[in-house]
Amino acid sequence: MYNHTEKKEIANIKAILVGLALIILIAVITVFKSNSAKPEKPKTNQPPAQTETINLEKINQITSEELIGKLQTNENITIIDIRSENQYQQEHIIGSINIPSSNFSSFSNMVPKNNICVIVDAPGEIAVINAIASNLSSKGYENLAYLVGGFDLWKSKFNPTISDGNQKSFTDQAKVNYITAEDLKKRLETEKNLIIIDIRNSTDFRLEHLAGAINISLDDLEQKRKEIPAGRNIIIYDKATPGAFKGAVRLFDLGFSNTIVLAGGLDGWKKSGYETVK
Repeated sequence: MYNHTEKKEIANIKAILVGLALIILIAVITVFKSNSAKPEKPKTNQPPAQTETINLEKINQITSEELIGKLQTNENITIIDIRSENQYQQEHIIGSINIPSSNFSSFSNMVPKNNICVIVDAPGEIAVINAIASNLSSKGYENLAYLVGGFDLWKSKFNPTISDGNQKSFTDQAKVNYITAEDLKKRLETEKNLIIIDIRNSTDFRLEHLAGAINISLDDLEQKRKEIPAGRNIIIYDKATPGAFKGAVRLFDLGFSNTIVLAGGLDGWKKSGYETVK
């Protein structure tokens, strides 16, 4: 027989077990109701929507590797970047021209019909490419191709591009070296292998510039890159440092890795007391 204390403990244990059982039961009922309340997804026998594809009857396709090969053999190729002007300025394929899809009426005035025309787009512009291809085909353009994967795939494969030059980019910062006015003055007195490029506009250049400098504006660097002698050490300057930074990045992307920016630009050169040609 249990004494009074033992009976009390047994009663407490039973009360606890009953309470736990009730809690478990309530939880099970709640979960069951929640699941049964969820609406069933309507069943459909409709096939999935078909993704639009390039109309290969109007335009061919070319891979990054194939385009690199054609560029190396100097075939008559015009690369047309149909992305926005802002996207193009930030970075584009070297040698390409920008005709945004929104302004394609000027295409026939800029691109010869006998050239191979390679269209470069951003992702998701298949409908635009098809429309452009149909329009150009009707105007007699036969050698049309689109770059598979567009600009994004081209860049991801580390193919050559040229960027605007972002001073906040660690990648672009790594492309640029600097020289002070004092150090440049010393090098000019002893080194004969220097070429100095003034990237200001022609009007400012005629007013004054460093002795021996040539004038190629920032916007013309890519187009006139063949006018820059290979194998020379390049000093590039603007009125101040930021413009020259952009120029140095562009020259680096064009293959001129031996480019140095004049820190402080022409203004800094004059503040140091050095002469200019007028």
